[in-house]
Amino acid sequence: MSEQSAASHEVGKTGLALELTPHYFRAGRRGAHVAQPGVTLELIADEDRFNIEARRGKAAELIAAIGGAFGAAPVDDARTVESGGFSFVGIGPSRWHAISRGPDRAARRDALRAATRELATIVDVSHGFVAFRLSGPKAVEALTKLVRIDLDPASFPPGASAGTELHGMTVQLRRTTDGEAYECAVSRSFASSLYHALTSAADPYGVWVGLALSATLAWPI
Repeated sequence: MSEQSAASHEVGKTGLALELTPHYFRAGRRGAHVAQPGVTLELIADEDRFNIEARRGKAAELIAAIGGAFGAAPVDDARTVESGGFSFVGIGPSRWHAISRGPDRAARRDALRAATRELATIVDVSHGFVAFRLSGPKAVEALTKLVRIDLDPASFPPGASAGTELHGMTVQLRRTTDGEAYECAVSRSFASSLYHALTSAADPYGVWVGLALSATLAWPI
């Protein structure tokens, strides 16, 4: 079975739309022939992503309401807070992306809307963004070729996020709160360009490309 056919077969088994394996995406090994790939690149297939913007004068009340509903409050800063099944990523003053993955997302969506009612404007941008996750011992070296920010842990610690330029594209880059990976989110229209930029930067270290389903690696094959 070809990689493309296997990709479609695996996605079909999960009940996800075939569009989650876009035309540019190729699962499996690529790049340098090394014993262990230095970079794992995952396309994050199933997530909800909401843009939350506090209404005027309501930021503090909104932060408190989210903290009360989900257990931990987001911060009005370029950082990620994990709370109640959401990653609240600061993207600007009084603005966040609320990212939810895995099962029970419908219940979390309802809870988010209930907690923020009258305090914020919420827009579902799930179909407007594509996110890739990079991990592995050479992930930082690959990313350093592409972005103009210092990825040293002292400057970009676990949970840090930044809007930055990557190969001519505006991306939302964040380090996961466990410090083990980096995620790049980009407007869907630039997803192919981002994929090729990331794989080209990582190829010298060997790359394992796969599809992340419900925050677990379903394949590569």
